[in-house]
Amino acid sequence: MLRINQLKLAPDHTEQELKKALLTTVHLKEEELLEYHIHKRSIDARKKPTIFYSYAIDFQVKNEERILKKEKNKVQKVFQKAYEFPKAGTMKLRHRPIIVGAGPAGLFCAYSLAVQGYQPILVERGDMVEERMQDVEKFWNTGILNPKSNVQFGEGGAGTFSDGKLNTLVKDKFGRNNFVLETFVKFGADPAILYEQKPHIGTDVLACVVSNMRREILSLGGEVRFHAQVTGFVFEGSEKSDRHLKQIIINNSEKIDCDVLILAIGHSARDTFKVLYDEGIPMQAKSFAVGVRIEHPQEMINFSQYGAAHVSSLGAASYKLTHQAENGRGVYSFCMCPGGFVVNASSEKGGLAVNGMSYHARDSKNANSALIVTVTPQDFPDASYMGGVAFQRSLEQAAYRAGNSKIPLQLFGDFKEGRISTG
Repeated sequence: MLRINQLKLAPDHTEQELKKALLTTVHLKEEELLEYHIHKRSIDARKKPTIFYSYAIDFQVKNEERILKKEKNKVQKVFQKAYEFPKAGTMKLRHRPIIVGAGPAGLFCAYSLAVQGYQPILVERGDMVEERMQDVEKFWNTGILNPKSNVQFGEGGAGTFSDGKLNTLVKDKFGRNNFVLETFVKFGADPAILYEQKPHIGTDVLACVVSNMRREILSLGGEVRFHAQVTGFVFEGSEKSDRHLKQIIINNSEKIDCDVLILAIGHSARDTFKVLYDEGIPMQAKSFAVGVRIEHPQEMINFSQYGAAHVSSLGAASYKLTHQAENGRGVYSFCMCPGGFVVNASSEKGGLAVNGMSYHARDSKNANSALIVTVTPQDFPDASYMGGVAFQRSLEQAAYRAGNSKIPLQLFGDFKEGRISTG
C-alpha cells in the first residue's frame, strides 16, 4: 500500500475530482490504479477565507516499486497493522469473566471478550441506553435526578451524552484506534469517522451504536445486567498480601462467583471507590482537571476559524486552545462541542456538574468548550485518595448552591470583573 499526503482540494469537491487529483499528482493512468481510500482528512484554513481539505490517501497500483522510485518525494510505502486480541492463557477459568461498568472501556472489554468466546458478564448500576435517555430527559426537564441512571451512570457511560468525540493522544502501535473506529462503524456510526481528523459520532447516533453493541454481546453468549451495582467484595485468604477475590456482591444481596474481575467504573462511582478503599485496595491520589464551560455563538467561531459565518461543506468549526498562566498553571480547552449544548451532568443529589454535547448535525446556534486547569493532591484539603473526591464534591455542591439547583450562569465580562450577572 502506498500513501500520498497533503493532497488539497476545495471543500465542495466531488469524489471524481478527488480521484483525478490523485492520478494527476502521482502521474498515474486510471487503469494502473487498483484501489484507493482516504486515510486522513483535515481542514487547512491557514489562508482563510480560502480553505482546503487536506488529504492523506492510501492507494494500490500494479507496480508499486516503479511509482515509489518515480515519485519518491511524494509517495511512501505504508503497512496497515490490524489489532490482534492478546494471546489466551493456558489456565482454565472456573467462572466467566465479569466487567463492572458499561461505559466505553467496559463495553469494548465485554465486546472483545465475547468475540473471543469468553461469554462475559457485564454489570452496570444504571439502565440500558433506551431507558436511560428517558431518565436524562426527565432530569433536564424537571430537575428530578435518578442517582442510578443519569448522564454519568448507565449504558454507554458519560460519553453517550458527550456526543461521541473520538480523540486520543496515545500512540497507536497496536492498531487499537482503528479497531475502535471500525467497531463503531460496524454498529451504525458514520464511516467518515475512519478518516476525519476529529472524528465525531453525535449523541443521537451513539445511543443506537451502543445498543447494537449490547445486542451483539448477547448474541455471542455474553450477559448484560442493568440495575446491578457492585456494593461489596468477598475475598479468600487471611492476609491482605495473599488474599484473592472470590465473589462480588450486587445490590447488597446477590453474590456472584468470580475468577477475573475488570473494574471499568469511570469517574463518578465514588461509592464504589470508597468500598475498594475500605477494603485496603492500594490507591493513589493523582492530578485531575476542573473548570467551567464557556459558550459562544457558533458564527463567532466560524469567523475565527474559516473567515466566514457559514461554510456549508465544512459544518461548524471547532478550536483547541492552551495557555500557561503566570502562576504556572496550565489552562486549556477540552471537549469542544461545535453547534452543541451545555448540559447538566450531575450524578449526586445536592451536587452539580456540567458537560457539553452535540448531535450528529452539530447545528445548534452555539458552541461550547470546557476551560480547565489541572489540580494536584497538594490542592486538596486532604492529600489522600479520598481527599480528591472530597475536593470534587465541594466544588459540585458550591455550584449547586450558586445556581439554586440549576446550572449557574455568568457573562464572561462579569466573570472578569468578579461580579454576578443580572441579565
